[in-house]
Amino acid sequence: MRKKVIVGSILVISAVILVTAGAMRAAGQTGSGAVSVQASAVARGDLSSWIYADGIVEEVEKSEVYFDTPMKVVKVMISEGQHVKRGQQLIEVDMGDMYSRLETLKSNRRTQQITLESKAGDAEVQRALNSLKAAERNFNDAQKAYEDNKALFEANAISKAELEMSEKQFREAGSAVENAKLAYEAAVESRNASKKTAEENLKVTDIQIADLEKKINDMNEMCRAAIDGVVAAVNVQEGAYTGSMQPAYRIINPDKLRIRARVNEYDIKSVAAGQRVRVTGDAIARDIEITGTVESISPVATTAMTAAGNETVVEVLISVDDPGDVLKPGLNVTCEIITVDKSGVLLAPMEAIRPDRDDNLVVFVIDTETNRMEQRRIEAGINSDMSVEILDGLDEGELVVLDPQPSYTDGMKVRVKPQD
Repeated sequence: MRKKVIVGSILVISAVILVTAGAMRAAGQTGSGAVSVQASAVARGDLSSWIYADGIVEEVEKSEVYFDTPMKVVKVMISEGQHVKRGQQLIEVDMGDMYSRLETLKSNRRTQQITLESKAGDAEVQRALNSLKAAERNFNDAQKAYEDNKALFEANAISKAELEMSEKQFREAGSAVENAKLAYEAAVESRNASKKTAEENLKVTDIQIADLEKKINDMNEMCRAAIDGVVAAVNVQEGAYTGSMQPAYRIINPDKLRIRARVNEYDIKSVAAGQRVRVTGDAIARDIEITGTVESISPVATTAMTAAGNETVVEVLISVDDPGDVLKPGLNVTCEIITVDKSGVLLAPMEAIRPDRDDNLVVFVIDTETNRMEQRRIEAGINSDMSVEILDGLDEGELVVLDPQPSYTDGMKVRVKPQD
């Protein structure tokens, strides 16, 4: 069942066929010359209307734990329906292999740290540097001896063979310096490369340790309750391994529920965030009142199968004020979304209002002293199926003609019939 609310101006659906004034007065008149009409007084009251939508109760806050890696369950400490507190240990899994890998990584890191701090590379560089300095001293000595021998040879103090020997020693000393330089540079490069490799290895090991420690910490957290709530499902057994297709356990907070309702496309234009909602259903006793508020409206429409066939609907989320012990996730409910709710407004019956030739809203007001009716233009606000809010044009207590006919004219005499 659905109540459709039209807000705004009343649309003219069909044209009014006008007849002559004499014929109009003749129609419906009594022997006294007065038109017999029914009337209703303009009064203040409450204006409300609503639409119905089916919905399903769901939890707002829940915790479902999935283990991507199969873990052997050592102990299960919970059962379905049990109340748990955040941080409470729920299950225990075997993490011996993980702790063993962590200790191995930490041992490797200590070895890598020792290698990084080792002075072996520095000692090799120092030896190469000492060799280079010795080669440079030998080169300097050989160079001086060669220069001296050249002077002696020119003075015919030594033979050519002695000069050539001195020159050979000088050249060999130069080659020794070049070789010592290459050896020194190689030692420095080797030391730096070894240090860089040790640093990189240490970084990799640190990352592995951090990742494994996080995994262990996450695993411990997964074994503890993430929220306060009630255990809705336990899908693990002691001695068995966890699976990845279903959660090891599921916890819900029964105090924080909402309703996922589906509103027909014809009614969604009347729904807005913040509107109040009454919730009923087969599981809710008549004397129990469950209320809520429209929280959000989906930006897209979908097609849903209903009792009437395929319908285009828009999903609406409704927060529940106090679910108590009645509402439970998965229950089907009916939501009465209150689309209009005003108190103490001036109201006129919907059937008293019609449009004139210029599409202005008008009513016929009865002057109780002269028993004649006056056509009067009004300004309307919101409306329900039966009543219209009057913003201007009528005063409280005035009588308006119900179901005014096209034949009615301003000043026509009337006789008010009693209500059935």
